[in-house]
Amino acid sequence: MKKEDIEKLLSSKIKKSQIYLNSLTHRSASNKNNERLEFFGDAILGFFIAEYLYERFPDDDEGTLSRKRSYIVKKETLSKVAARYDIGSKIILGGGEKKSGGHRRDSIISDALEALIAVVYIVEGPDLARIFIYKIFDDILNSMPSDENLKDPKTKLQELLQANNFELPNYETEEIQNKNNITFKTICTIKKFNVSESGSGSNKRKSQQEAALKAYNKIRKIYDNKDNE
Repeated sequence: MKKEDIEKLLSSKIKKSQIYLNSLTHRSASNKNNERLEFFGDAILGFFIAEYLYERFPDDDEGTLSRKRSYIVKKETLSKVAARYDIGSKIILGGGEKKSGGHRRDSIISDALEALIAVVYIVEGPDLARIFIYKIFDDILNSMPSDENLKDPKTKLQELLQANNFELPNYETEEIQNKNNITFKTICTIKKFNVSESGSGSNKRKSQQEAALKAYNKIRKIYDNKDNE
């Protein structure tokens, strides 16, 4: 995807402001950084995306709307938008972060994007902030996965079991420490099918989702084989 310059969407008033500079400054570079702006921008983005979804999908229930919002505002999506607008090249980093490639790190560029959203809101007001958000998220808003594909593996597994009146899965998660690195391992067990699948990840949720996905796929295979008999 061709990169675009985010500054083409910003007024000269914003680009000349100190708050804009702050939005692009990582904490490794200065005490005047984008952490507070990122906090505010996260809330602003969540609100306007919720507003958009509420108006566009009048027949969706709360759960469906929540899944759509979560998909749009999650870090993975934000980092894709930030990369498209080449925000990483503008971020001011400390020496260590520069050497480790911080300008490409998803967490850093997505935080900067949220901070920038806060700047647009503060300087230009809510109406122009809404327009700005809809502009940079246009491709995402118009190419969302289906409602079924937006469901996470734990939800899919739970719904599959509930639909057949089976007992819900049991998750056992342990924290694994290896020097300064902490990971998590989860075992997902479903007694009815004698299924026990493991998952790992950098946090508890990721490890559970991976284990749930493996269990879901295994049970789907069992059902598919029964249908073909």
